[in-house]
Amino acid sequence: MWLGTKKGYLQDWLTQIWARATGRKIDPENNRWLMGPIGQTSGIADTFVQQLIDREKLRLEKNHASFGLLDSIEQLNLPGQDLAKLNPLVKDFYEHTFGYGFEVWSHWCGVFYPFGWLIRLLFSHRLRQLNLPLNPLDSAPGIESNIWKLYADGARHPEYTIRYRILKSQQNVIYSGVYSTTQLPSTNETCLKVVFPLPNGNATVIMKIEVKHEGSLLLTSQGKRFGDPGFYFLLANQKENYGVI
Repeated sequence: MWLGTKKGYLQDWLTQIWARATGRKIDPENNRWLMGPIGQTSGIADTFVQQLIDREKLRLEKNHASFGLLDSIEQLNLPGQDLAKLNPLVKDFYEHTFGYGFEVWSHWCGVFYPFGWLIRLLFSHRLRQLNLPLNPLDSAPGIESNIWKLYADGARHPEYTIRYRILKSQQNVIYSGVYSTTQLPSTNETCLKVVFPLPNGNATVIMKIEVKHEGSLLLTSQGKRFGDPGFYFLLANQKENYGVI
């Protein structure tokens, strides 16, 4: 049921009410490490990209051969010894992600499958966001992976880097994620940050970065308290009051 552009669909609005009731209120100015693009109520896919372009007067460039999730691995602020230890292929992947293809074979474990199916039925398929495959055959034909960057006029470095992925078998959008780094105020450490815009809010994953002894890069989103790496569900209303769980 559609409730209008402010509230969106009934199931989305009820979810937002629950999140505001159970979450904490935050001041965006004092929590800029958590802020990110917010989606419209009518759906996500790539609509928030045009919203950013219009609001901030940005220029969109798509899928250049040199595009990566990061402009430079230096954005991770790794200590010198870790940067030297990092496998060159890992560095190349993050700096030239568009040049890499992916073979994916995924499925939901039996006990969790009904929850995945319900989330897809109520939210993901309609919103065209976080629309994860339910069985291996969905992803067997492959995934189209796009890298888009938004630039201010005359800027060399992008304001936003977006990974836009589509399931080839069904042409369904799997997710639109905005990739960046952020510095946690509690520890002053640099983490990888991915923001998935949602109606009147977003889902944000903040990942701790660790270089292992063999040169691999380990990303973990596990934390115990607000301000740690982890998963955050952020909401904003028309009066720009923010809440997060």
